[in-house]
Amino acid sequence: MNALATYEPFAPSPRLDAVPFERTLTSDDLLAYLRERLPAAEVPRVVVLDNAGIHTSKAVRSARPGLAKLGVFLYYLPPYSPELNRIEAVFKQVKHHEITTRSHASRAELRAAVESGFASFSRKLSTKGEDQPRLAA
Repeated sequence: MNALATYEPFAPSPRLDAVPFERTLTSDDLLAYLRERLPAAEVPRVVVLDNAGIHTSKAVRSARPGLAKLGVFLYYLPPYSPELNRIEAVFKQVKHHEITTRSHASRAELRAAVESGFASFSRKLSTKGEDQPRLAA
């Protein structure tokens, strides 16, 4: 099971969106996600990516100008720097704490567990109040 996800921890209402796939992901999956699943915004959106093959493929590189016209800009982390990618901690939390059952009898059960794990984590995100401090950028 693989997932494409977006995580906005510092938005006024923090947001997590994840789409599980029962197969290996492709660059086309990533591009469809970026074009169709990112929330509309009046300001440019920066998508932080690691250097996975689907993120750095020819298809993604050639799609960057079209994504920029949609207000979606891709930013790549330095190689071997997963600690800089905030969504890595989300994946770890979902995998090890939100999905409590480690074995599943079918793909459908596994998919349901993954969807439930992301939904559970998403419900725990708290809205930042005016008087709450924010992490520095």
